Amino acid sequence: MIKSNTPIIGITVDTNYGQETKTLNSGFDPKGNAIFWLKKAYTDAVEKSGGVPLLLPLVSSPAKAALYLTMIDGLIISGGEFDIDPALYGEKPIPQCGALKPDRTIMEMALLKKALKLSMPVLGICGGHQAINVAFGGSLYQDIPTQAPAGLKHEQKPVPATQPSHDVDVASGTILGKIAGQPKLRVNSTHHQAIKKIGKGLSPCGVSPDGIIESVEKKGASFLLGVQWHPEQLYNNDEASRKIFKRFVAESRKYRKASRR
Repeated sequence: MIKSNTPIIGITVDTNYGQETKTLNSGFDPKGNAIFWLKKAYTDAVEKSGGVPLLLPLVSSPAKAALYLTMIDGLIISGGEFDIDPALYGEKPIPQCGALKPDRTIMEMALLKKALKLSMPVLGICGGHQAINVAFGGSLYQDIPTQAPAGLKHEQKPVPATQPSHDVDVASGTILGKIAGQPKLRVNSTHHQAIKKIGKGLSPCGVSPDGIIESVEKKGASFLLGVQWHPEQLYNNDEASRKIFKRFVAESRKYRKASRR
């Protein structure tokens, strides 16, 4: 029997509908129908941590998207196969910048800002981590190999995302530091963009050996954490990844109780 205090966790999803390439991996099924998708590892991690996942597909306006927040107790802004429009941080795209999905970005920014006003717990993963930074006025490296060539290899292919590939130094006293309980984590890495200028009011929680900001928090928020890696992919074999989700779900349970849902 599901307890009434089980938190509902909203997770944003990906799509490429509206783009030219119609393949299964780009937002269309074999018959050419537009689809939304999310890797099952996200929902598995939420459920194993004590929450119930609810997928949040794109809708036609930020006002409609805000209605999602009346149904959920915590928000995960997921990663995906796209880049955030550089115009949002005052730059023009360089040739190495990937596909843009403005409808998705607009919706996620609206959800994030409304969730913060409600003091709802938010977890940003990979692209979601970057979205948090841009929402607070920060900027991104549009392509790490081009703009920070001395950095690590942050796209670990062909190594699967279920395996870690580099370290992250964790700042003590931060949300991540308190969750992890250790000064160093081993994480996976599947991104070609990263935080360049950190957003106003955000603080770094974790940094890779090459100086890339791998995690951020906002002091004073009920729970706002961004991680550049994919803890959902490491969940089954990594205690720190499980702790991230369990803490987030626990904070969402508190929100649900305070909201008397």
